[in-house]
Amino acid sequence: MNPLPLDWCQAVPDGFENEVVPPWTLRRHEDEEALATKLVGLDAQGRRCWIRHDHTAVAEGFDEEELPTARPTTHERRTAWRLRCGQWLLCVDRVERLDSCRPRVQNLPAVLRREEDLGL
Repeated sequence: MNPLPLDWCQAVPDGFENEVVPPWTLRRHEDEEALATKLVGLDAQGRRCWIRHDHTAVAEGFDEEELPTARPTTHERRTAWRLRCGQWLLCVDRVERLDSCRPRVQNLPAVLRREEDLGL
């Protein structure tokens, strides 16, 4: 198991700080080809209680010399905390148009979900 990242609780929305179940250990999954990383925090009973999934989408093409290129276009971070009541609090942060001079940042409002509806 890996050490917990120090920022696991920094993005908890206001008012929920005392409602989240703290992780004791961490599992890390990386897919370099898909440009994705998933961190899963486990509670003292070994159940998921914190998840952070980062994914970067790329556009493949060719440069002026007809060599293949891949440029990042969108980055998305989904962070979820299990609350003591059993529901999950999900936050989604997205940066689009990474390949432009004016990327667009979206910080979507936090929503409550059931674990089976997280998609993580």
